[in-house]
Amino acid sequence: MNAELYLTPVPFDRVNLTDKSVVAIDVLRCSTSICAALQAGAREVIPVPGPGEAGDLWAKLGREQAVLAGEREGVRIENFQLGNSPAEFTADRVGGKTVVITTTNGTQVYNKTKGSKLVVTGALVNVRAVSELIAREGRDLVVVCSGHEGGFSIEDTLCGGMILDLLASVHNVSLTLNDAGSLALLLYRSNKESLDQAIGQGEHGRYLSSIGFADDVATASTVDSMPVVPVMVDGRLATLPVALQRQ
Repeated sequence: MNAELYLTPVPFDRVNLTDKSVVAIDVLRCSTSICAALQAGAREVIPVPGPGEAGDLWAKLGREQAVLAGEREGVRIENFQLGNSPAEFTADRVGGKTVVITTTNGTQVYNKTKGSKLVVTGALVNVRAVSELIAREGRDLVVVCSGHEGGFSIEDTLCGGMILDLLASVHNVSLTLNDAGSLALLLYRSNKESLDQAIGQGEHGRYLSSIGFADDVATASTVDSMPVVPVMVDGRLATLPVALQRQ
């Protein structure tokens, strides 16, 4: 399997995604919140780039059927029901509903995945489930780290490295990596016994803790705690069985 990893979404526009699997990663916190929403019984999650677009879509779907969630600079957007904390996506708030979400980093990636065969949301909370699906599909892989405002983030790179490690060590997939993939794999293997510490001490982990979201950082660092597989079909993320029914 040819596996390319991108440390930020900046070069992602130039990548040929034809017939490839894509894993979109934003550990802190978009990917984790998407998993939390679907695990809590949300019908689907629709990631959109901007607050205006999110608000328009929410109004179109209907307030009884949809929930509007989003953040900028880590803080809930004014007049949105939810922010981007995984703790907010509870069954009583999102169960049976569509979640429309926009975030600073993570939701920006999804509209760049056209042409790919499979798009999956990846996080540490569902990393083994995602790796199993990628191995089963057997297609060439592109892993894109959302990063932080166009820059490198340690947590996304660690997660990408763990996916590659699981493919190689658990699923016995022979990988041909680009240099960024090799770097991510090395970073993960050097820190696999202290992922929570590495993430908590990272730039974005420190920032979120400083504005009151230390618990979110801990939640997002907990491996395999939300073993759902969000798959995108027609711009909407749903758990794997629901997504397959739509195809």
